[in-house]
Amino acid sequence: MIKNIFEQLADLIYKQKCVVCGCSKTNEILCKNCLKTVQNLSPFAQKKIEGVNIFCAFKYEGTIKTLIRNFKFNRRKSAAIPCAELLYDYFKNVCNKNNLNLNSQNSIITCIPSHPLRILKRGYCHTELISKEFSNLCGIKTNFKIIKKVKNTLPQYKVKANQKAKNVRGAFKITPNLAQGKTLILIDDITTTTATLFEAISNLKNNSYDNIICFVLACA
Repeated sequence: MIKNIFEQLADLIYKQKCVVCGCSKTNEILCKNCLKTVQNLSPFAQKKIEGVNIFCAFKYEGTIKTLIRNFKFNRRKSAAIPCAELLYDYFKNVCNKNNLNLNSQNSIITCIPSHPLRILKRGYCHTELISKEFSNLCGIKTNFKIIKKVKNTLPQYKVKANQKAKNVRGAFKITPNLAQGKTLILIDDITTTTATLFEAISNLKNNSYDNIICFVLACA
């Protein structure tokens, strides 16, 4: 809490620096020059897991890679805002191109969570912050009680590709019946082999979450 107060005071004294390039001329979290370098992927599902469409907004490279890494590993908490804004712009395009009507009446948002020990170390759950900002933009409520991470796994980027599925096996606990018949919008920041998404979605399906759609900020 004290740290957050000092961060807010610093923002009042110093101009906001771009989380990617460090520029402070425009006083933006993600400056316009960096924003110009990003390009959305197709608004159609790039992957499908257990019948669930997976939509990935960007490739995990360049500006997007730096944005996410600074957000996750360099305590740039404010980066949740441009992450959510970029994902929301992509979300609107997906809904338009696929004739999807996802709104506050028929949908609910959750995310792939971090383990409590990881949250304690980082100071926040990055996917929850993105989801909250995304919720503010689209007006769809969040529920972070649906999925809990109960196994403190190794970060997937530290695990060999053929061991990723084993690393996340049994990592999640699902609380059933919290979507109340609504479409569950599942949000994550990065996917590589989709092992984490497969584990989460499989468990959701086993707990009667039948209507799921997944949005990922970046895929490697």
